[in-house]
Amino acid sequence: MLNLVAVLAILNTAATERPKQLSDRIDSLVSLQYSEGQPGGVIAILSGEKILITKSYGLMDIEQNKLNDMATTFDIASVAKQFTAFAIMLLEEEGKLELDNDIRVYLPKLPEYEFTITVRNLLQHTSGIASTDVLRLFAGLSFDELWNQQKEIELIGQYSHLNFKPNTSHVYSNSGYALLAQIVEVVSRMSFPDYLESKIFIPVGMKSALVYSDPTLKLVNNSTGYKMVEGKAVKVSSTTDYSYGSSNIYMNLNDMIRWGQNFISPKAGNMDIINRIMNPYNTLENGDSIFYTYGFNVRKYKGVKMVEHSGGVPGFRNQFMIFPDDNLIIILMFNNESINTRRLANGIADILLSDKIVEEITKPRIEVEYDPEKVLEFAGNYQMEDGMELSFEVKKDTFWLVLPDNARFQLFAENEYRFFLKVFDAQCTFVPAQNGEVNNMIWHQGGGDYKAIRVENKVLLSAEELARYAGTYYQKDLRVEYPLICENGKLSLSTPPTFLNYLGFDAVDLNHINGDKFLTNKLGVLEFTRDENNHVNGFVLLDVGRLQNLRFSLLSE
Repeated sequence: MLNLVAVLAILNTAATERPKQLSDRIDSLVSLQYSEGQPGGVIAILSGEKILITKSYGLMDIEQNKLNDMATTFDIASVAKQFTAFAIMLLEEEGKLELDNDIRVYLPKLPEYEFTITVRNLLQHTSGIASTDVLRLFAGLSFDELWNQQKEIELIGQYSHLNFKPNTSHVYSNSGYALLAQIVEVVSRMSFPDYLESKIFIPVGMKSALVYSDPTLKLVNNSTGYKMVEGKAVKVSSTTDYSYGSSNIYMNLNDMIRWGQNFISPKAGNMDIINRIMNPYNTLENGDSIFYTYGFNVRKYKGVKMVEHSGGVPGFRNQFMIFPDDNLIIILMFNNESINTRRLANGIADILLSDKIVEEITKPRIEVEYDPEKVLEFAGNYQMEDGMELSFEVKKDTFWLVLPDNARFQLFAENEYRFFLKVFDAQCTFVPAQNGEVNNMIWHQGGGDYKAIRVENKVLLSAEELARYAGTYYQKDLRVEYPLICENGKLSLSTPPTFLNYLGFDAVDLNHINGDKFLTNKLGVLEFTRDENNHVNGFVLLDVGRLQNLRFSLLSE
């Protein structure tokens, strides 16, 4: 997989560029997002075990006017997941655990979930366990309060509802990796920080690396995290979180380089483990491939195989990329969350792999004329599987998409049945039946195809009918109340202070779709539930990303 020919090819490319020219081109990429005197970061590029280039930018601490350098330590955020996965693989190699065992074999105090969850499900984000970062947000638990591994595990156990049946979907979950760290401790009979230090950090020679699991630990030469607000750097990093498994590993660039070199010539683990990391091997229940292996995503970047993981927490952004067929490793660690490290790493890859990458050429969509009378056959409401409803109408011979909040967008024809929008990248295809009737539609957006069926025209609810949904709703597992009020014929759901502090809003508006389904302006589709007497008794937030089917009950007056 990692061969001498590939090493020489990269070295030859770099030689052609000349070190100074290559350095200048990277500086040019960084300058698109960073200005002198701001918090910045560090970059390293490896060809095999050889260091092609290292770069440092900006300040690690503005107040002390300290510059970033190779000895500056950074919070690597979710890049830490690869160390957790590596620890699990080492224990499996030693015969101390089985990836397809029920996680309750190792963690019997966990809730008895509806379905069996395996260690492999945790590794691949297919467990269905909701992610604690989103749970904390909805529970109103501040990200600035003291948090540790015990609280992390307690919250996971507190919320026992699964997002989905294991191995039927892939949804990123920090909870899964916190549980993997617990499994490491149970199986190894060592603390997670001690296990990583003895089995990974010391063998690889990583002297600065540590798991920040305890407030008594001293962070040496640590950078402060910032974000840019109206051109000024604002301190946003917090050191009050001591949970681990999914994040909270700190190290400097020297150690990240050594970790990268371990993928070429392992001092921890072996080439069998490395090869398993580099190659997708599993599928979901429906046969779809899972491209997340062991703490890494494996995908193609412009035709070139890439194995990577990003990491972001308030104040920090990181990128760790391996191009295994080309022996190229790109490492970025920044203490400025306003830097798009993925875009920057992609730009560096474009330079070094210019002879291999294949640029995707987007064909321009060609607008054709359509028959307004024919398009009238498509008009109506179409409901997708998640309850979201799209409406289509023809006015003055113009075809319109109408969203539940009454936002309107003009549609343009590509052919008789396919239409596209110009204001954002989305298309729709109306699907005729054998008799020519159109009752099905496919919405195309973000690389996905979403089926929808025609439904009856929307019935507008009166202010009196909307008021029947008002009340205080309670999420019993997260122990939090959400008031829902009706004012001026409009429903609005109040959210905990965490939403205002971290997302900038404290309420969401509800727009009626049909029946008991509403579209919120921030949290997707909300559906009310009813009791046997047809009285509203709660609601469900169907999908907020890493948390799905979040159920609330209506409190009795």
